[in-house]
Formats: sequence, C-alpha cells, structure tokens
Amino acid sequence: MESAMFNKKIGIIGCGNMGEAIFSRLARVMEKSTSLMVSEIDAVRRDVIQSKYKIIVEIDNNYLVKFSDVIIIAVKPQDFDKVLNQEVCCGVSKDKLVISIAAGITIKHIEGVLGVDVPVIRVMPNMPAMIGEAISALSAGTTATKEHMDIAKLIFSTIGEVIEVDEKLIDAVTAISGSGPAYFFYLAEALHQAAVKLGLDEEVAKRLVFRTAVGTAKLWEYLKDEPARIRQKVTSKGGTTEAAINVFEAKHLKKIISQGVAAAARRSKELSRR
Repeated sequence: MESAMFNKKIGIIGCGNMGEAIFSRLARVMEKSTSLMVSEIDAVRRDVIQSKYKIIVEIDNNYLVKFSDVIIIAVKPQDFDKVLNQEVCCGVSKDKLVISIAAGITIKHIEGVLGVDVPVIRVMPNMPAMIGEAISALSAGTTATKEHMDIAKLIFSTIGEVIEVDEKLIDAVTAISGSGPAYFFYLAEALHQAAVKLGLDEEVAKRLVFRTAVGTAKLWEYLKDEPARIRQKVTSKGGTTEAAINVFEAKHLKKIISQGVAAAARRSKELSRR
C-alpha cells in the first residue's frame, strides 16, 4: 500500500505551521515539484518556504488542484470557503481525493460544495506535527473508500501517529488532542510560577519543569501503564507528593479539568459548519 501514496501527486493549499509540517515530512519521501506541490497566498510566507525548501511555491490554486490527485486544504477556517468555492470546486472530480485539516469545517459542508461523489476526508492533527510527533484523527466522507483512507493514513503517518474516528467524535478529539498541548503548557506555566514563588531562580525553575515534563512523558511511554497507577507508584504514603495530590483532590482539580475539556468540545461544536 505504501507505493500508492508515492504514485499520487499531492498538493497542499496553505503553508502555515501545519501545512509546512506536512509538506516538510512528505518532501523527505517524495519528489518535490514533480509529485509534491504547495501553494501559499501570503507573499512573505511564500518567500520563507521557497528559500527554506528550495521549491517554487504556487499562488494559483486552480493549477494546484488540476495537478494533484490528492488535495490537502490547510488554510485558516476563515479563508476556507473562498478556497473551496472559487478554486477547489472548479477542478475536482470523483477521481481526486480532498483532505481538509480545517477546524470546524464539517464533511457535510465540504460535500455540499463539491458534491458527494468527490471523496472527502477530514483530519484533526495537532501541534506536535511540527516535530513529527502529532496524533491525527481521520474521518471518512460519504464516498471515501478504504483505499482513500489508507492513502490519508500514509500521508499523516509522516507527521506522527494516526487514528480513525467517526466524525461525530471530532469535537471530542479537538478538545483532547487538538487543544491538549496547550493544557500541558498551561500546567508547565503554573509549575514554573510556583517554583519561582518558592524561591528558585527563573532559569533553574524553567529547567526543572522542562526536564520533569520530558522525563515523565518518556517514562510513561516506557512503562506503558495507566497514568493513575504510575502516579500511585511515585506517591508515598504521608510524603511530599501526597501532600500536593491531597490539595488537588480537595480543590476538585480533575473536575475542573473535565469541565474545561467539555467547554472546548462545546466550542468546537459551536464553531462547526453543519
């Protein structure tokens, strides 16, 4: 199946952080210009990408759509409809695959413009795509086949892990993995502030929090156990960790986190175009 992706011409519309992340990883396994094309409307951003990757970045999305077997739409949600209605819809057919990574844009909305005979896949990647450590959730449209999904999985496996979910769960995915990196940064921010308040130097505090976060993630990956059980192993009865956990429990921190994630999921649903 791997050869299927390399036999397809792939075009990426939009070269922001996520578009660049996908392009940069695909460029390692595909021939630029002949099999891989990218477009960007912003002149400054276009110059940056051209200089960085030694490739001509297109400004004509109509040309990119005609060139490509697989079209990845990676523009901002506010620019999505213009690209979809004025450029993508003109050149697509049932023989092409359209992949959207735009938050809040439903498959129904895309198929309403392109027609249900055009295969559509919706993808929710996350920020670690920038270093090839993303997790991307894929949802199939009405006429997207297993072969289409396999191609999409191969493409997004270049930026990390891939899972398949029903589109009705995309809002939950957005609230967990889409927004999730910000939650961990928020915790790191709080730990850093607490460390400084306890008298530690700014840089020392930052280093302690950073190495603790990285080491903990690697330990979790190594142990392959439930977070609760690992946490219990490092929480000695009557010890310092238990003292902190007791405060978190008394303040219902888990409930607060659950409420925050639920709010993110609701907002994702509100922003979605049905």
